[in-house]
Amino acid sequence: MNQFPLIFSHYFKRNIKNTINLLVYIALPLALVLLNMLGLIGLFEMQGGDLAAAADGVAANATVLAAVFMVSFQFFSGELLLEDIFDELKTGPVRWRLFAAPVPQRTFLSGAAMASWLFGIVQALVIFGVVGLLFDVHWGNPLVFIAVILIVSIMSQLIAALITQLVSKRGTAVVVLNILCFAMMFLSGFLFIPLGNSPIATFIQQYGTPLSLGYRAILYAGPVFDDMSRALFNLGILGAITAVLAVLVFALGRRRRT
Repeated sequence: MNQFPLIFSHYFKRNIKNTINLLVYIALPLALVLLNMLGLIGLFEMQGGDLAAAADGVAANATVLAAVFMVSFQFFSGELLLEDIFDELKTGPVRWRLFAAPVPQRTFLSGAAMASWLFGIVQALVIFGVVGLLFDVHWGNPLVFIAVILIVSIMSQLIAALITQLVSKRGTAVVVLNILCFAMMFLSGFLFIPLGNSPIATFIQQYGTPLSLGYRAILYAGPVFDDMSRALFNLGILGAITAVLAVLVFALGRRRRT
């Protein structure tokens, strides 16, 4: 009997019922978007602007902020899979019990990965829905938006799986993942730290990280810009990087088993 549905259900229910997970991976990014947006509106009103006349600009800024945090926190949510792998398949106390179970290890791994991936999708949909309702955001082409979320969430799981194969200690792996996420945010210009106006800095901010590729694919698909060719170009690069990562993760995993 295929045990995958049962294993997936176990990991997903554990993720979604964990208060810390809900606070860190859903409430926190949503709060950051809302606080930044309210701060922007407050600053505009302090300067004497007509908020009603600037409704389109407010919606555009809400879209930019939501896209930034939505794409960024997809990668942080990969930590759920990383912790499951270490706690139950590599170093945790139940490791040997799982190995003795009449279920292949890959079934546990795929169930945990699917649960973490779906949790990331829920995170994105919550931000999408709340921001859309409060600020009347137009997300542009829905197919591009969905494709970005699906690809980025898959990439986050692959990065987490890759780190677990390269790093032997759980604490070190968590630090590496978080450093990588913040580094991508910095290089993408998401931390509001200027990188300069040189051609290299501009290229890195536009195409140098998966964050910037996903974020710009969403914006070019209608909500801020209307350039579907550039949206698909960014989406294509993002998909190619994900495919390379998948090959690397599976090749490294197979090599370690042999």
